[in-house]
Amino acid sequence: MRQDWFHCEACGSPGVSVPVALTDASVVSCASCGLSLGSWAEYRRRIDQALMAEQARRTNRLIVADPVGMVPGG
Repeated sequence: MRQDWFHCEACGSPGVSVPVALTDASVVSCASCGLSLGSWAEYRRRIDQALMAEQARRTNRLIVADPVGMVPGG
């Protein structure tokens, strides 16, 4: 994934594909080109890191409605 954490390195798509039976070990792939983005657990960790970095840059509270990313203390 690119440095901004939300786009595929290969094609630039922000879309992801997750399997129906989702576990921490499930493989997350780019929805456009199919490139493996890692396990669901790894992907969630990267999203959390990106959200925490964004929160650190902001002066107001970052509100996340998607349960994929949960900003600790947010």
